[in-house]
Amino acid sequence: MAINLLFNCSYSEIWVHPENWKTVTTQKSLKQNWYVECKFFDPIFKEKYPYGYPFRKKVNRFKTLNERKAAIQLLLKEIPVIFEKKGWNPITKRFMIPEPKPTQGTLYPKQNFIEALEVAYPKLSVSDGVKKELRRIIAKLKKSADEQRIEFPICEIHSGYVRDLLDYLILTPNEYNKYLTHLSIVLSDLVEKRIVFHNPIRDIKKKKTVKKIRETLEIDELTKIFKILKTNHPTFYRYGMIFFHSGARSAELFRVQKKHVNLEKQEYKVTICKGNVYREVKKVILNKALPFWKEILNECSSDDDYLFTRGLQPSLVPTKPYQITKRWKRLIKDKYGVTADFYSLKHLFLDEIDKLSNLAGHAGSHTTDVTERFYLFGSENRKNEALKKIQLNILDAV
Repeated sequence: MAINLLFNCSYSEIWVHPENWKTVTTQKSLKQNWYVECKFFDPIFKEKYPYGYPFRKKVNRFKTLNERKAAIQLLLKEIPVIFEKKGWNPITKRFMIPEPKPTQGTLYPKQNFIEALEVAYPKLSVSDGVKKELRRIIAKLKKSADEQRIEFPICEIHSGYVRDLLDYLILTPNEYNKYLTHLSIVLSDLVEKRIVFHNPIRDIKKKKTVKKIRETLEIDELTKIFKILKTNHPTFYRYGMIFFHSGARSAELFRVQKKHVNLEKQEYKVTICKGNVYREVKKVILNKALPFWKEILNECSSDDDYLFTRGLQPSLVPTKPYQITKRWKRLIKDKYGVTADFYSLKHLFLDEIDKLSNLAGHAGSHTTDVTERFYLFGSENRKNEALKKIQLNILDAV
């Protein structure tokens, strides 16, 4: 009598060889072939196995009668369970009843590796820029995996899989290294959560790259650009003057709220996010930039206003700093044939500061000597005071 299963599959009654396995007592019977068998029927494989697939489990490895009889009894109990309750298909070697998955949006070791990365990266304590880059990278990996038909649980990820996925994308050395850096961040987090036992990025060498010379603006060229902005785009001009005299990044300035600024002390606080490292620092407002800071603070209606939002004006709703790059391209690069990026203003500023003092690294909030960072707490204040006294007159002609 056949017992029906999922998807019109079934299996026959189970039989044992030798038939007298329960009552046999002679040691000679150990020379026989002992096994449990039944026929498994799957309509998809009807032509290949018209009389059913022979599902047989031998117990000859057991060397005594008692051991073989115990093994037979166990198989007679287990075979119906794996067919009826677990949905095992011995032809495809897969379970027809899928294992229950955890709640959507949670991580688990046997989760598809792309799904795990998609769940993990938004929860990282990293900057929005890093998350945006991770979203792009994971989408590219998904495409690579789909086209190569690569699939594995996240717990089994290793360097070979990562290399196969990246090599297929034909990346430049710089892009390749960027992928490794960003993937290492999310995989390190999965190691901490015990989803992955090892970060495979550590086993992959970065590719050699050529460090290109960053294009910068000449002072005369910058003066002309600022004159154009002052006449035609006053809020962009104001932001440019503040940015140029700050040594900060737009990502940092766009997080500044009115409550973070102390005009009396000519200082403001910014949170610097690099990778998954956050640190709060005090930045100096140079004398040349002070009128522009006063102007934009006067436009704020609340201490919680972000200074640079839509239209580079204050509001309670923050905006993304990438608009600066787009605005610079649209208003300056495309119109006037300028090839240098907006970020080159920071490098020009730091270079000019370096000519006047040794404070360029401090103005750019670059990490300093370990002893100074951890023990000389007054050093930052002393450097800030020295910066305030610097007179940078290169844009006086604007």
